[in-house]
Amino acid sequence: METEHVLDDTWIREFENTERLYKEFYKDNIYYINLRVIYVNRGNEIDKIKQESFLMSKPNVITREEILSIIKRNTVEHHKRYSLLSILKYNIVLDPDHVKYYINNSIDQEYLTVVKHIDNIPFEKSISMFQDINDLILIFYEKSKSESMTKKVYVKYQHQRHPYQHYHKKTIRKQYKD
Repeated sequence: METEHVLDDTWIREFENTERLYKEFYKDNIYYINLRVIYVNRGNEIDKIKQESFLMSKPNVITREEILSIIKRNTVEHHKRYSLLSILKYNIVLDPDHVKYYINNSIDQEYLTVVKHIDNIPFEKSISMFQDINDLILIFYEKSKSESMTKKVYVKYQHQRHPYQHYHKKTIRKQYKD
């Protein structure tokens, strides 16, 4: 009679169970972020804050087209026109090895950055349990009524070849600001 050797795989199951406990501490791709839109009136007071989850078309990146769409969709609120003042990105990029140290020592990390150009906005992978904290914040400032109005300004110039010719008019649109 032949004896069968049974492989003891209990240590593998124990390892998998332990590994499942720490899964939330591993970095993972970001598929959505919190989108916060803040409207500031001309008196420098916050009029409204809107919040929604934004699902990215590509992991870890908000594309330029998505940003432009978000901006266009949020420039008018309650029949008031707003212009984009600032875009801020909040991305937790803490390494799993530093979570305990970060919590115990409350070290000052720079997770909030200013987005200076309207282009693709990359997000770094984030620890799974912190992914709900990643934000894109758009701050809009209320436009004054005169900023949307234009006035024609006429500039007269003379051709160099014929000094005795009549003046020609050229129309230039100039925006007024408060």
